[in-house]
Amino acid sequence: MALSDIIERIASDARQEADAIIASAHAEAERMVATASAQATESAARLERDSARNAERDAETLLAGARLRARDAEVMARGELVDRALGMLEERIIGLPDDVFTSFIASAVVDAAAGDEAVRVAAADRTRLADLEAAVKSIARARGVELALRFESEAADVAHGVVLIGDRSHNDLSIAGLISAQRESLVMKLASALFAEGKDGS
Repeated sequence: MALSDIIERIASDARQEADAIIASAHAEAERMVATASAQATESAARLERDSARNAERDAETLLAGARLRARDAEVMARGELVDRALGMLEERIIGLPDDVFTSFIASAVVDAAAGDEAVRVAAADRTRLADLEAAVKSIARARGVELALRFESEAADVAHGVVLIGDRSHNDLSIAGLISAQRESLVMKLASALFAEGKDGS
């Protein structure tokens, strides 16, 4: 074999080896690219899933917050409506005709009196409650109640209504006081009346 043939054989073998190495390198590169691509796809999918989950969690959080704020706003609005209704109730009682107002206050006095308190009338109601003593006696008699109340000329320190003052007691029978004393039951009644339609779902 001539030297040239040996050189040609070596070159041929080298080329074949080089081709194999190159082919192997290409295959490895393609495998690496495929693996990286798969990993990237998986990472992207995972990121997308995580983002979706995060977005879903964020959406749920926002929705829950919105629902909570909406519920709080509704509760606040209902509370304001009830408070407004209580204010209207006070105004409505104060605006009763004098004889009806007198009967209303007289009934409250008979309900609350122990028997020997002093009765003081609000300055604003002194004229319209001029017949209060007679009304109290009439209602007490009708109920079979014995009272020995003293109707004093000194004005009660309330806007409207009366106060009962005993040796160790002080009953606020002003309009505001009567409403305040029954506030819980009045709120329930007003809420039931105001929001009954919503409870029925109509």
